[in-house]
Amino acid sequence: MGCATSTGVPIVGCSCDVCRSQNPKNKRTRSSVFIEAKGKNILIDTSTDLRAQALANGVTRIDYVLYTHTHADHTHGIDDLRVFNFINKNSITCFGSPKTVESIKRNFAYIFDDSYPAGGKPRLDLVEVDAEFSFEGITVTPIRINHAHWTIYGFRIGDFAYLTDCSSIPPQSLEQLAGLEVLIIGALRYKPHPAHFSVEEALMAVKEINPRRAYLTHMGHELDYRKLTESLPEGVMPAYDGMTLELKDGV
Repeated sequence: MGCATSTGVPIVGCSCDVCRSQNPKNKRTRSSVFIEAKGKNILIDTSTDLRAQALANGVTRIDYVLYTHTHADHTHGIDDLRVFNFINKNSITCFGSPKTVESIKRNFAYIFDDSYPAGGKPRLDLVEVDAEFSFEGITVTPIRINHAHWTIYGFRIGDFAYLTDCSSIPPQSLEQLAGLEVLIIGALRYKPHPAHFSVEEALMAVKEINPRRAYLTHMGHELDYRKLTESLPEGVMPAYDGMTLELKDGV
């Protein structure tokens, strides 16, 4: 749905070449992924741009949400989930680590307590997960990755894995990523960053994981789509907003 870092691209007030670019693939909303599997619709993270992303991609139903962590760009679209409650007349089950669930309950207390009697609010069921879990015949494996000194989740479903906001991958997690068809992995910029892979570091991780195909996401305005594409090795591409992939196992 989106492939930008927390500022989005273009950045407000910036006049760099990428922010002024007319290439639609340089127009990036905040990072998230929408997955269709076994007739169910799964969202990874409720980005700040969820409403616009749902309209742009024709998303009218969300059954489940997987949360990687609770930084604002990955959670602050949470209130837009209430529209899907209205349309689909169902609660939405949301999964995250114990720390993530605790933080969401604290940051968005009005959703989960009785302090907001007027107006609409999302109907959500938060579920803590710390190991592989299943729903509706779909198996999800949380992948522990490092975001600076913070352990957050990536997710694997079938032969697909999504790792955003990643600065390093523990050895055990690398083992859980064997045999992927598609890997989506964060690559913030060319220069190193303490909490995110650079392009070079992301490519090193891709080489170690060895998926059939890899796509870079969570990109900043330092990265021009065309120039980046031309510099990447075979089998690796930048993501872009609205990109659609189909996997052989139906994900």
